[in-house]
Amino acid sequence: MNGNNKYKFVAAVAGLFLLPFLILSRHFIYGEGELLKKDTLRYLELRTMTGSGIISDVLNLNYNLGRVAGARVSSGAAALKQDLAARVQENPFIYSELALLSSSGAELARYPADKSVQSRLNYAKIPAFAEAKESLSPAGAVEYGEYTPPALVLAEPLLKGGSPAYYLAGRLSLAYLGEVVRMMGRNSYGNFGLVDMGGQVIADSMSMSIVKPGLKAPAEVVKVLSLAAERETPNFATEVYFRGRVYLVSVSNVAGSKWWIYEILDSADIPARRVSSWAWRVVISGVLLILIFGVITYRLALYWLKREEETGA
Repeated sequence: MNGNNKYKFVAAVAGLFLLPFLILSRHFIYGEGELLKKDTLRYLELRTMTGSGIISDVLNLNYNLGRVAGARVSSGAAALKQDLAARVQENPFIYSELALLSSSGAELARYPADKSVQSRLNYAKIPAFAEAKESLSPAGAVEYGEYTPPALVLAEPLLKGGSPAYYLAGRLSLAYLGEVVRMMGRNSYGNFGLVDMGGQVIADSMSMSIVKPGLKAPAEVVKVLSLAAERETPNFATEVYFRGRVYLVSVSNVAGSKWWIYEILDSADIPARRVSSWAWRVVISGVLLILIFGVITYRLALYWLKREEETGA
């Protein structure tokens, strides 16, 4: 066998095995990437579910006006005023202002943390008070300021005998809540944040909510929030195709509120993809083995054919 035929034989044998192997390898690499995205989505879902639970606990402990009053409703307005004043003094960084309103909405007492602030909010005219009065349950809305952290304006009825005896109202700073969100998102591969019912970012790991107060959540997150609302599910994680890119988005509802924790990650930025070169090593090793087997096949064929010729002769 001349030299050209030798190389043709090796190439033919290697090609016969390489073609199906490379086709299967393509499916293998693609499948490995899909599994990686699915695993990342489950990880994001676990993070947002855990984060929503933490935020729910923080809201219940620090942003629940009912806990401020405790069981003092029956003690009268004097005891309630004392509790409100003490709470503002103990934690002025959260309780920017607390107020006690009568059942009709008349202001009975007001306790601001900063006495020098002149702006006075008429709690009886805020939408939260009207909602609390109608539903007989706590109601609130996020207030965004240009130079101050977001604040939660709340109104909550204090029921006595099934009807409201008083209303608690106040402006509670969300700066502490924002720090909690940023701390949870410190290890995020993408952007981790908290949005209100209108899709506005209250706090996020990239601190964009500080630069642009009232910033809208990314369009991909808003899309997933609408899907979660349609399906009436408190947790939802999916891939979103947007402008030629694939994003992994997970959202989880904060129990007892209309707020959502979200995390969004560009699929091209999945960290595990950088260390998944083992899949490519398997493919490259397979190609090298097929080439080696092609040479071995040539050697064996040459040996057996020569031996057959010698035997026949």
